[in-house]
Formats: sequence, structure tokens, C-alpha cells
Amino acid sequence: MAVYRHIVVDIPKEHITIERQNNGKPSIIKYVLEAPYDREKGYARPKRTTIGYQCIGSTTTMHPTTQYADVFPALWEAASRQRIKPAVKRIGMFTACQAINAKIGIKDILDNVYGTDLANSIMDYAMYSVIHHTNEASSFSSKMRNELTYSKEPLSDSSYSRIFEEKMTKELDILLRRRWALQCRDDGVEEVWLCIDGSNDDCESRGVEIAEKGHAKSRKNINIVSFTYAVTSDGKPVTYDVYRGGLVDAKAMRLVIDFLAECGIRIKGVILDRGYCDTSSMKYLAGREIPYVIMVKGTPDGYRQVAEEYGKRIKMDARYLIPHTFLFGHQQQVQLFKSYAHKDWLTLFFDYRNGSDRVTALLKKLYGEMSRLEEGIRTGGTPKVDARYEKILSIAERTQGGNTVREVVLDASELQPLIDEKGLYGILSSDEMPPAKIHELYVSRSSSETQYRQVKTQLGYGTVRVQLTPGVRARFAVGFIASVLRYEIEQASKDLNRNANKMIQELEMTEAQKINGVYTYSHVENERVKAFFKNLHADAEKLIDESVKFENDRLAGRIPTPRHRKTGPKKGTHQKQHDDQGNVVPRKSGVKQGTKRSDFNKDGSPRKKPGVKPGTKRGDFNKDGSPRKKPGPKPKGDADQASGNV
Repeated sequence: MAVYRHIVVDIPKEHITIERQNNGKPSIIKYVLEAPYDREKGYARPKRTTIGYQCIGSTTTMHPTTQYADVFPALWEAASRQRIKPAVKRIGMFTACQAINAKIGIKDILDNVYGTDLANSIMDYAMYSVIHHTNEASSFSSKMRNELTYSKEPLSDSSYSRIFEEKMTKELDILLRRRWALQCRDDGVEEVWLCIDGSNDDCESRGVEIAEKGHAKSRKNINIVSFTYAVTSDGKPVTYDVYRGGLVDAKAMRLVIDFLAECGIRIKGVILDRGYCDTSSMKYLAGREIPYVIMVKGTPDGYRQVAEEYGKRIKMDARYLIPHTFLFGHQQQVQLFKSYAHKDWLTLFFDYRNGSDRVTALLKKLYGEMSRLEEGIRTGGTPKVDARYEKILSIAERTQGGNTVREVVLDASELQPLIDEKGLYGILSSDEMPPAKIHELYVSRSSSETQYRQVKTQLGYGTVRVQLTPGVRARFAVGFIASVLRYEIEQASKDLNRNANKMIQELEMTEAQKINGVYTYSHVENERVKAFFKNLHADAEKLIDESVKFENDRLAGRIPTPRHRKTGPKKGTHQKQHDDQGNVVPRKSGVKQGTKRSDFNKDGSPRKKPGVKPGTKRGDFNKDGSPRKKPGPKPKGDADQASGNV
């Protein structure tokens, strides 16, 4: 690491630590590149690099190192008057976002709700979450330094803190969700089976008003913030909501359903996880006449009766086989809960592959416990049976050849019920449907679970660490935008033998080099990248050139032109526009300015031009019979009389 003693620069004001040295040596200036959160230790672990040594006799300046040039390239060039090696911009993700916006209009909606500058910052942060699987603002500027972004320069984490807590208000959040829901409706999401799921995040901040005790997914005794995502059966994110941690799932579900109903999205039915299998959720849905498909939780009375009668009967019996699946099933009408006098259709399924895997896993754990106990006995110890296996395993003593022998005993009568229940599960439906249809609908719910995995792991939204409630809402809003982008990338990659992560890595290899002050790109993208953009209804070569021009325009001081969603009617539909209340704004009728009419009508007859033909003489009288006054100035005498100058 070289130190440039002949160059003096200002010490940065943010993200630095100063290490004092003994013996009069200059202090070391270190810059915090990022501060990833360590979930096991419960705190952030900063990653630092030395960017300079403090000047002797000064508290505000330093001599930079080679790392300073990497972290602050523009400041280094100004201070040293030396050009850094040709800069590189990764343009693939930005180009993909341009194509996605032209397809679904997500950036245009953000522009309309938040304004262009703030929308640019939100899109940049969403791209950052998608690329790097994190939502930590501390590493944003360093990781997005070489990325083509909507903003001119990557913002600092303090700037994003102000944006999240001050500028992205609750009112704008509601408007964003409304505009997106209306856009989804106009794009065909008008009558759908909706997958609704709820979850919660641990909240370590004391300033979040909606954080409170509840059923934490982490099983910790900690305040939580809850949220709900709603996606279509093919996984398209439709809406979300963030609310206090103690709100039960049934009430949270009502918020989402009522919100979508106000946006004109009619729900054919909802597909719910076992967390919604309770009387309050079922009463609400039945009262609203909304069909539902719910995984049964536990062994309520109605399920237990069917399982006892048909559980063993349907196993591997071809009469109960569901065609084109590896499932066996039986359906009948039952009252699931004693406390709720309402009958629904319960389908009991047996999945022999799942059952076999679960029995194998159970036996492996059981055999491991037996081996541990036997080893303890062999070495003369007094091992104790794990509480999970107390009913199945025990240590017995018997006499053999006059000696007392201890051995591990397995109780088959206690083990058998555990084996029998593996592979069995029940799904409740409000309407009678074939078991195959029930299975098909519930399998589609995996798209909702996929979205949750993306939000909590792929996008890094698993723990809330911001300080104020507006910041929590804002981060979930950005996370929702990121999930929309990632969903479109996933859809465009399906037939390319790539998942979203692999495709994003491939897009990140699309780079433009800065040569002689401008960025250039040689078209070397492979066929898969071209096919990816084609799936997004865009031409890869043309769109990449537009991205390069976007950055070069910005360097030249020109206002860059981002790609917007194409206007005009689609095939078989009509592009609608809405006001703030969601009402359709009628398009202006008439002919566009500059349009030239043809000389013939549609029937082939000559088109008559409007107006009076040249040479036409007007009559002496108007249509009402009054004398027609000749055009031109009035006689001088009449004018003087009219003005009062007689």
C-alpha cells in the first residue's frame, strides 16, 4: 500500500475511524466500506480499509493511500491530477430495469408518486437489494460505485436514512400501493386466486411505534413488526402492508382484501397457509362469500375423524390415486372445529414420497439417539434419553449370566403412530372441488412462499434495525419494489435454464469502459442475454446502447432520457390512465397535431375540404334575413359617433 506524502486531501466527514499511534507517528485514517449485520452475534461488524495518514499539525487533512483512489476516484483525480485506469460501469442491471419499466411501468409510477429525483434513489436501492441480497445502507455507496444508477452518484447511508424517515411518508406509501394495484388491474389482474401470507421481522429499534410483542418467527422474546404480501397464483406481487407486530393474521388479511377490492381487483378466492386455519379467518371469508383453500393446522376434531377412518385406507391404494400426481386422497364434508358450526370440504392427502422422506429422517434421528445412549452405556456412564424420544426409547436392565446388563429399548407401539402420520395432511376448501384441483391451487401457493424467501433472504429484509416507524414502512416499500423487479427477472429467465440469481450474475458481466472521457461498449453479449431481453419485449443491443448513451449524456451535462413504458393501446386492450382517486381519465379525442388527412374518405369518395371554396360570393343577407354587413373598417363618421367624438 503506497502513501502519497506529496498530496494533501481533506479527511472525509463520514464513515471514518481514526487510530492514534504512539511515538509521534501520524494517526491512521480508516474508512468503513460496509457494516454487515452478524445475526449470531447480534451486532454489525464493520469492514474498514486504510485511506490515509493524518497530516502532522492538522486535524482536517491527510496524505492519501492507494485505497483512497479506489474509494474516492473523482476526488483523487482532482487532487493528484492523474487519471485513474479506465473506469468501468456495470450496466446490465440498469438496462434490465429499463426494459422492465417499459414493460410494466414501475419506474413511471415511482416518478408520479415521489418525483423523479426521489424515484431515482428508490430504484437504485431496489437494484442494490436485488444484486447484493441485502438492505444495509452502510455498504450501498461502496458496492454501487461502479454500477450504472438512475441517480448521478450513489447516495450515502445518511442520505438514505433521511429519505426513508422524512420523505417517504405513509401517505405516499398508500398512494404507491394504490397506483401499483391499479396498474396490475389494467394489466389483466382483475379476477384472480390470491395467495396471501403473513410474517414478521425481529425489531431491534426502540423508536418503532408499531413494534410490539407477538408470535415471533425467530422464537425469540423480542418485539416484532408484521407484514403481509399478496401475490397472484403465478407469483406476481400485487400489494403488501406493514402493521403492528401483535395484529393477528386474520385481521391483517382483511386489510389486504379490502384494499384490493377498493382498487377494483375482484378475488376469485384466497389460498392460505396453516397460520390462517382458525375460526376468525374462516368466518370473515364466509361472511364475504370469498372462496378459500386453507392448509389444516394441527389435528382439529374434523380432521382427526377423517384421518382415523381413512388415513391407513388411502395409503398406496390405487382407488384413491389422484391422476398425474404421486398423491392419494379422499374428500368429504366436515365441521372442522367444534366451536364453529360450519361445514367445509376436507381433502385428506397422502404423499408417499414426502412420507417416506419424513420417516427416513425420523429414523435417522432416532438411530443417532440410540447410538449415543449405547455409547454412554458402553463407557460406563448413565446417559439420559433426550426429551423428544422419552416415549419411544428407554434404558432397561436385565440379568445375563449373573450380571446386570443395561440396554436401549425401542417401544414400537409408541413409534408406530409417528410413522403413520408422516405423509398425511389435510386441505380445507369452502367449495366442493376435485382433489386434483385442490392440489393444483395449493401448489400455486409456493409462489407466495418464494416471494417471502426473496424478501427475507434474497433481498435481506429479515431484521428491522431502523430507528423510526416511517423508516420501517419505507424500507418495506423499497423491498416490495425490489421483489417486483426480481419477479420480472425470474419470469424472463424461466426458459433460459437460469434462475434469477444466475441471470443477475450474468447481467453484471455487461460492462461499459470509459475511454477518452466517454463510455463505450462492444457488443459481446451472448445469446442467452439477448433472449432474456427479448422475453422482456426489448432489443438487447438497442437497449444497451441507450444505457451507455444515458451515462454519456449525464457526463456531457445533458439531461439523460430514461426509457418509459410505451403508451398507446395494447393488443386487445386499451391503455388506461387514472387520477389520484383511481378514476379513469378519458383520452382526448381528435386527431394528433401534425396529422395530414388523405384526399379520399374510407368509402373512396373524394374528401371535401372544410371552409369556403375560392371565388364563392356571399349573399347580401344573413341566414336570419338581416342585411349582411360588409367586412372591413367602418366609415369614419360612424366611428367618431360611436366613440362620442362628434
